[in-house]
Amino acid sequence: MRAARALASPGFEFDAAAVAETAARTFDRGLDFEGMMRQMVAVIVSGDRTEQLAGSRQPTLVIHGTADLAFDVSGGQATAAAVPGAKLVTVEGMGHSLPRALWSGFADEIAALVDRAEAGRGGQARP
Repeated sequence: MRAARALASPGFEFDAAAVAETAARTFDRGLDFEGMMRQMVAVIVSGDRTEQLAGSRQPTLVIHGTADLAFDVSGGQATAAAVPGAKLVTVEGMGHSLPRALWSGFADEIAALVDRAEAGRGGQARP
């Protein structure tokens, strides 16, 4: 709870009950400390992937909070800048969490991304 609160979104309500429920489900499912450490090491040693991102041709949406203490917003900006045609959405007051108040807007952004992807493939956009 302390970590979740520290990384939460200061511009939005902290839902302690939802965080506790998620933590309980995670605990019940089982924790894999070694797996988490492997993931952290992979992130650290993977190096700069800007060149690979520049070759991406996938419709891309980058959503980043301006109050993220885990990863500065400049990382989201750099990622979006590296991917041709990427859309960057920055959310004022959002930290390293996904506040429930923003879910509908995130869903709309994802739906728009799918529409762009389908249109780019010659498919039909959603009505």
